[in-house]
Amino acid sequence: MFLRRCAFVTCLLVLALFVLRHPGQAADVTGAIAHALAVLADAVALVTSAL
Repeated sequence: MFLRRCAFVTCLLVLALFVLRHPGQAADVTGAIAHALAVLADAVALVTSAL
């Protein structure tokens, strides 16, 4: 459990440092992730409507 907490804190720290040092690129990545999730949601909707 301790190692999982340490890994989680480390991931948050790396993410925060990335956002602080590269805010423009972080915004682009966020937009790309949101677009990918929207495409995935559309694909799931098509599959479920076909069934």
